[in-house]
Amino acid sequence: MNRFAQSGRRVTGVVTDLPSGVKLALALAACAAVLVISVWGVWTLFTVYYFRAQSLFVLRDLRSSVVIVTGRTLTPDLICEKLGLREGVNLFAIPIEQKRRELLEQAPNIREISIVRRMPDKLTVTIVEREPIARVGSHGRVVDEEGVVFIRYAGTGGLPLIKGADEFSQIKPGERLHGNELAAARLIHSTLRPECSVRLLAVDASKLDYLMLTFSDYRQAKFAWQGMSDDLKETDLRMQRHFDNLVKAMESEIGKPRMMWDATLPERVFAMPVGVQ
Repeated sequence: MNRFAQSGRRVTGVVTDLPSGVKLALALAACAAVLVISVWGVWTLFTVYYFRAQSLFVLRDLRSSVVIVTGRTLTPDLICEKLGLREGVNLFAIPIEQKRRELLEQAPNIREISIVRRMPDKLTVTIVEREPIARVGSHGRVVDEEGVVFIRYAGTGGLPLIKGADEFSQIKPGERLHGNELAAARLIHSTLRPECSVRLLAVDASKLDYLMLTFSDYRQAKFAWQGMSDDLKETDLRMQRHFDNLVKAMESEIGKPRMMWDATLPERVFAMPVGVQ
């Protein structure tokens, strides 16, 4: 008689344990299937609610739906016109990145612009305008601390004037200064520091190896520093120290009567004899 029958037990099936590698593969396959189904479900919901529900994402009232934070010269109405914002426009029909690039190209006085959708029917536009630090010729051309030229008419009459070579007078809005003209803009920006006690009236950048400074009291100085053509933070610090030394000498009791100065050599500042240019 069979030994299993003798023991009184009945065999009903055979249980085979799967290899660990197969178990791991099945578990990964199950996780992948769940992930795919989840992604498909989320995308389906997004398609239904964000693309088919057109009425949810329409600008109904520009005054309440669009928030525009801008500077001194650009008005919210102008920004709406340039971005194509009008009542009845679907938020997802607005090519935000394209409009952003176009506005930066058309308006060089804009330094930064951010356009953000606020679901379901809001739009926030934040614009940072460039601030002029100097004039660069006629017709309202000014320059900011980065050396970018743009147009600003109001409130610029008291800014220092940067003079350059003959071709400098033809510079166009949107272009960036270079060479000694950019160095002049960097120097003017440095004089705006609260601790700086003097102000510049004009900076002549037409010379090859130095800037001719005219101060608000009409005293003048030839000025140069190591790395004048480099747009680096280290050279800016060197420029500030050298300029501060010049101002200290000019404001001393001996230096106040002197009208012409030379600060073209590193760590050296001296007044020039009367009649010497």
